[in-house]
Amino acid sequence: MLDIGWPELAVIGAVALVVIGPKDLPKVMYAMGRWVGKARRFAQDIHRTFEQIAFEAEMGEKREEDKPDRPSDSVLEREAGDSRNQE
Repeated sequence: MLDIGWPELAVIGAVALVVIGPKDLPKVMYAMGRWVGKARRFAQDIHRTFEQIAFEAEMGEKREEDKPDRPSDSVLEREAGDSRNQE
């Protein structure tokens, strides 16, 4: 995804150590870890939502395809009533 290797991470860590300082670095790393976790959960929720929408749409299409081409029940009931009246 981002394609960051160990050398790049070492440079980022060294710059962060110099800029932030050794005293506040653990707090910043903890906050960043929490933020990354929230971002990942948010992305997973969006992914699941799209998957669910796609699944429901696919199932709706299958239901439409599986419906038989026959008259409705009300038409069948009327025909049954007509045949009773003729007897």
